[in-house]
Amino acid sequence: MSLIATLIVVMGGATLLRTLIRLQKHNVPTWLRRPIRARRVAKPRVVLVTGATGFIGRQLCRRLIERGDRLFVLTRDATLANDLFGPHAIVVTSLARIRSEERIDAIVNLAGAPIMGALWTRRRRALLMSSRLEVTNAVVDLVARLHAKPSVLVSISAIGYYGVRDDEELTEADRGQPVFQSHLCQAWELAAQRAAQHGVRVCRLRAGVVLGREGGALPQLVLGARMRIATILGSGSQWQSWIHIADLLRLIERGLDDARWSGAFNATAPTPITQAEFATTLARRFGRAFKVRVPERWMRLALGEMAQLLVDGQRVLPLRARCEGFEFEYATLARAVTALYPRHEPAPRASQILYDPVCPVCDVEMRRYCTQASRNGLRWLFADVAASPDIMDSCGIDADTARRRVYLIDGEGRIHSGIDALTIIWSSLPGWRAVAAIVSLPAVRQLTNLFYDVALAPVIWRWSTRRRARGVKAIALSHS
Repeated sequence: MSLIATLIVVMGGATLLRTLIRLQKHNVPTWLRRPIRARRVAKPRVVLVTGATGFIGRQLCRRLIERGDRLFVLTRDATLANDLFGPHAIVVTSLARIRSEERIDAIVNLAGAPIMGALWTRRRRALLMSSRLEVTNAVVDLVARLHAKPSVLVSISAIGYYGVRDDEELTEADRGQPVFQSHLCQAWELAAQRAAQHGVRVCRLRAGVVLGREGGALPQLVLGARMRIATILGSGSQWQSWIHIADLLRLIERGLDDARWSGAFNATAPTPITQAEFATTLARRFGRAFKVRVPERWMRLALGEMAQLLVDGQRVLPLRARCEGFEFEYATLARAVTALYPRHEPAPRASQILYDPVCPVCDVEMRRYCTQASRNGLRWLFADVAASPDIMDSCGIDADTARRRVYLIDGEGRIHSGIDALTIIWSSLPGWRAVAAIVSLPAVRQLTNLFYDVALAPVIWRWSTRRRARGVKAIALSHS
């Protein structure tokens, strides 16, 4: 067994329990565990993103950083934003803190309290409305006082704009209804549209149910599907309009980049399906399933008007996006679910491993992996992390911090670190694949990541630092 794997086992137990207690104080930030490789461009565009720490916002921000944009992010939780984006974004908790002389080229407005959750009481409705209008009005006020106006505001609302429409096919030409969800989206879009008075192009995206593994409604829906249960809500004949998170991010980028995109655009896949079809398609991905029906009357009694989101549908078509030539990568639900939950998920393949060769544990470990990789015809490049300043600088990681972890660049140019990087290495080497499979289990992955971040890596780093200092002192004495 390798040195690192042995240390993980031997140093477990009591140390792991202590690290759980000390987690909040010493945990490694997300942007270090999942490095963001920023593209360097001569004149980066400056983008302000509101709601940056939400399900859509955090993925959009990573995508914008990776393509070379410079970010301002507005959030109520600065600690979380700094954990997610580190040096790659300027975090503000109030738009009033942005100077009028600041250059902002584009704005993406995602802010708003989740519409599902608590019942739509009078207080809840006021919160849902204020969380959207206050931020949107503040964005427009910022636009008004900026000396150089942004070129575009992309504002994300929802297909709730159309209200309850049964079987009717809906396009951007259709109007709203006198129900709360429609009033909410209409008021939100009207507030965003005020930016046009200042010469800003306003692109309003109306999003359907956004499907992604890292948030939104899908992870909860998958819990039942994994148990081979297809949950039918009410009659199941109500339409569900949805969109894969990757297609939504591409639509947002198109709204930012294409000067022709102005006005309302439906951000939904071109093939809406009924709720019963949605549930059975999702459950079928995990095997044969039996149907469980939840009566509509029960849901309306329990949820009140909020039940409209579940038992009344909208059959929304992305007419304008398709007329502008946008091609959906995930046009059908079966394709989207297959991509999000593949039966045999391909593991990333290593192409370059970066580590600190001065550390004796790391050096012995990586030499072993290098030998095994060569025997199996794997062309991996092992390199000193300190000799790769361009790569580390693009991630916002200084040389001292970089030496504390192992980093791996996969075949698609993405960077992994720590246990995630080691798991990719192990999954490619005979004799190590079982270890990789065990470590990849969700609960085990959390514990091993925690142990590596809080105990193993710091212990090895302190030992290596002392050895380095003794070596430097010995050299100095020999020359004295």
